[in-house]
Amino acid sequence: MPKSVYDRGLLKPADIARLQRVFDEACKQREAEPESSEARELALTLLALHNAGMTDEDMLMEAVSFRRLEPKSA
Repeated sequence: MPKSVYDRGLLKPADIARLQRVFDEACKQREAEPESSEARELALTLLALHNAGMTDEDMLMEAVSFRRLEPKSA
């Protein structure tokens, strides 16, 4: 029996909505444009935290609020 997309480790719609809310709020707090390199680093951090098992919205927000992400230099 083939696995569903959700059984293969892909994000569910509720996960995407949760991550989007945290991302939007964190960008607002940091005054970061959503297309900026800072926001891109924030998104990668949120995905890493989620993939590590942190799925609570408040915990995610708290985790990314502790430090201001600096964009990587080229």
